[in-house]
Amino acid sequence: MTSRNYPIEIKGLVKRYGKGPMVLRGISMKIDKGEIVGYLGPNGSGKTTTIKMLTNLIKPTAGTVKIKGIDVQKYPKKALKHVGALIEVPGVYDYLSPRELLTYFGRVYGMRKKDIEDRIVEVLKEVKLSRSVDDKVGSFSTGMQRRLMIAKAIFHDPEILILDEPVIGLDPKGIKEVRDLVRKLGSEGRSVLMSSHLLSEVSDTCDRVIFLNNGRIVEDDTVANIVDKASFRRIDVSFAKLQSDRAILDINSITGVDRTERNNGGASIYYDGKPVTGGSILREMMKAGYPVYSFTPGSGGLEQYYISIMGDEKGVS
Repeated sequence: MTSRNYPIEIKGLVKRYGKGPMVLRGISMKIDKGEIVGYLGPNGSGKTTTIKMLTNLIKPTAGTVKIKGIDVQKYPKKALKHVGALIEVPGVYDYLSPRELLTYFGRVYGMRKKDIEDRIVEVLKEVKLSRSVDDKVGSFSTGMQRRLMIAKAIFHDPEILILDEPVIGLDPKGIKEVRDLVRKLGSEGRSVLMSSHLLSEVSDTCDRVIFLNNGRIVEDDTVANIVDKASFRRIDVSFAKLQSDRAILDINSITGVDRTERNNGGASIYYDGKPVTGGSILREMMKAGYPVYSFTPGSGGLEQYYISIMGDEKGVS
């Protein structure tokens, strides 16, 4: 029985520069056909390093990277013909127009002249730049430049898209336009790996999220499941008098408390959201003699879930 060839498959990927710290520490992932996967983590966590190895811009210290079952390091040309990529802040050709830029890359891809002309019309319509086909790229806004680079990435109609921070530098309108485009591309059966440090954008765009921190995958699940996991709750407590840092630490040690954060005149206490747990925490606080003046329940949400699984670890560059 032959093994299945995933659009993207990474096994035991390690990267270390010289004698420096590990940038990636043995990560593995598989991305299926038509799946939009968010690759999420703080700056310096190893997201761009992963993407550069997927596109053969740097070599792994150990492990394998495969595109449709083809080893990228051994057969880069064969593997990467299936890939369109947007990596970091794109280098744009200010003196060229979109027509000139895309014509050049069409020739690089070995496309026929008529196919290039037809494809220019198609992709510029898709990224909403049709009216700017002959304008100089140097006159474009950041959002327009970003959309043009996405047009370049999809120009040869690849089955797989690898996008590094595709909405960086965009205003809300530009972010929505890119989000809608990525969703459309996924609905057409393309596999998309999209790195970002914006939790809300990944959760609004992707089917699945992989959390990376300090070179390790710390979570890999569907957006729906992660939203469910994020349902822990918060109690905002105010006190009759200001409490010391030691008191806040003592509250943090109460059974059922996930963590405690100081806020103006009080504390935010995070727990599992169960009424019995919340009630128990408040009773234990009263028993311990804390002068609770008021408390307000609230939701922790995705952002707090992200913080909870990342902890205090710092990413590496």
